[in-house]
Order: sequence, then structure tokens, then C-alpha cells
Amino acid sequence: MQIEVFTIADAATISGGKLNLLGSFDRLMARQFPAQHHACVVVTKLRLSDDDSGHHELRIRIIDPDGNDVIQPAQARFSPQIEFGQSGHHTHLWHIHGFPIPKAGVFYIDAIVNGRLLARTPLFVEEAKPHPTQQ
Repeated sequence: MQIEVFTIADAATISGGKLNLLGSFDRLMARQFPAQHHACVVVTKLRLSDDDSGHHELRIRIIDPDGNDVIQPAQARFSPQIEFGQSGHHTHLWHIHGFPIPKAGVFYIDAIVNGRLLARTPLFVEEAKPHPTQQ
């Protein structure tokens, strides 16, 4: 099992077996903290082999610079049945509305499968500097 796609984006859908992504990002700006990001989606697409048939648990979490969860982690169970010599995939979209951002720093988004960290991607959160004409 390996990660094929793991990102945070403005939007994502699955249609006709195709994953559609809009606005993948790794940086957020806020004028003050705590802040909140209106809406986003964490996209996880796993590539599976015939060895991956059976039951699995996916857990996705977002942690702040201190290692604390900033939102309740997403959890999903999936049970692929893949024929010998074939491959398949499992795609999970975690839509988040009102993502809390307590402070600036490097946040991490983790994909954990069966208790094992499979992927980690950073999310850089910065304080927006006022435009010179707004001072």
C-alpha cells in the first residue's frame, strides 16, 4: 500500500471513477490568531496491491506546531478485494468546514493506516503582513 495522492485543497470530487482536484495548497495566511479557514478538503488516494486485500483503518489528523490535534481526526474503514496480480485504489475525501487555526507555525497532516504513519505533509501557517498602504 502506498500513497498516490495526499494533499489539502480548496475542493475535490470523485466523478465517474476520476478524482477531480481544485486548488491544492500548503500555505495559509491569517491577519490574527486564533483564526479559522472557511472550507477545505484533505484528499487521500491509496494505491493497493493484491497483498492489501482485507480490512483496513484509515485515520487522518491535522496537528498544530505543538503536536496537538486541531480538529477531531477523520476515520474510515475499507475492505478492498483485489485479484492476484492486480492493483486497485481507495480514495478518501475529508471535507472540513471551519478548520480552526490557533496560531502560526508548521502544521502537519498525517495519513495513518492500520496504526502506521503512511504519509505526512506540512501546512505552513503565517501571519499576514499589512499592505504598506494599509498601515
